[in-house]
Amino acid sequence: MIENIQTVLDDMRGAIVAGDYEKLTGLLPALSAAEKSLAPTGMADLAALRAKAAQNAACLDAAISGVKSARRRLREIAQAEMGLTTYDREGAKAVHLAAPSKSRRV
Repeated sequence: MIENIQTVLDDMRGAIVAGDYEKLTGLLPALSAAEKSLAPTGMADLAALRAKAAQNAACLDAAISGVKSARRRLREIAQAEMGLTTYDREGAKAVHLAAPSKSRRV
């Protein structure tokens, strides 16, 4: 029975590393079923499960951080396309509008 939950955790890790987050939602019912069928087991097996779960959590945290960084960078690029904001010695804000580009890469 412990092999079932280990297999699901391994599949989840593969999906996280591959960026296949849609697959994760499909694995949640399998994880829940494997958890319910988990029979009493030794401490070594539980420690291995805990380690796999912690590794998956670390991978998910890294993925979330990467997505947040990408979104922040896209926001910065969009703001840069609108123009440049500067401040003078007195702290007055000045916005310098960007010239419209003649073409845009797609």
